[in-house]
Amino acid sequence: MATVTCEKLTEDEITSAILASAADLFSTNYGVWGPLAESKMGPFAKQGRRVRMSGLKLEEQCLPQAPCVHNTYVRATINGELVGNAFACRWLHEGRPVCWITQLVVNAAHRRQGLATRLLRKVREGEQDWRFGILSSHPAAILAALRAFGPGIEEVDLGVAREHACAIIRESPVTYVRMAKLHGSLFERGVTDGAVSSADSGFWVDHQEPLDTLKAIRDRGRVWPFGELVDGHEFLLLVKAEAEEWGVDGKSLDSTLSSDDKY
Repeated sequence: MATVTCEKLTEDEITSAILASAADLFSTNYGVWGPLAESKMGPFAKQGRRVRMSGLKLEEQCLPQAPCVHNTYVRATINGELVGNAFACRWLHEGRPVCWITQLVVNAAHRRQGLATRLLRKVREGEQDWRFGILSSHPAAILAALRAFGPGIEEVDLGVAREHACAIIRESPVTYVRMAKLHGSLFERGVTDGAVSSADSGFWVDHQEPLDTLKAIRDRGRVWPFGELVDGHEFLLLVKAEAEEWGVDGKSLDSTLSSDDKY
């Protein structure tokens, strides 16, 4: 296996060239617009067309500028080629640091190798986060986040989201997070679409790949506590950051993952 190098950069080290490279990774690997995207968002979001993002848009969406806000970028490279990255935003809630992953992307050719989890562990390295959050329509991103910051899918405590998600999201400097509307039986009564912990983010990306991954997880007998994935919505994960048990060099991490669970 080729050697993967993970590097963590502060906001001051994130150049326009880095943003352009990250935007290209997103635009060629993230996903395609879903069947309702054009009617909900406009003619640019034609079904099947790749979801694309410029460096300027990425900066606006993932690197918010506000007092007491700290942004971080982690990239993974193989022989100098960018194969994955993660953007994180940190702010204070009730005087304690919250870390929110604003983007997580892995090159399609390098998935299922534990790379997403390595990226998120690198985000965490040297930090003292109180809560960790992510919105994502892809179960693989949620599983990677749980391995990096939480107890794992089997022991995830949804009570953390029930108690803190509303206030943390309302205070978020990240616009798309702050504007998201909590949805699911964890937050409201009378939910009939099977959602448990999710949010309406108005992001109408195609859900076929995430749904295939979710089916594979369930076919292996795993419980998926976040419920169903509704169009225009993303799963919501908010957990208490657990003590680190593994390094970020990948060796100890890979030993904990089966071939079916490496994200």
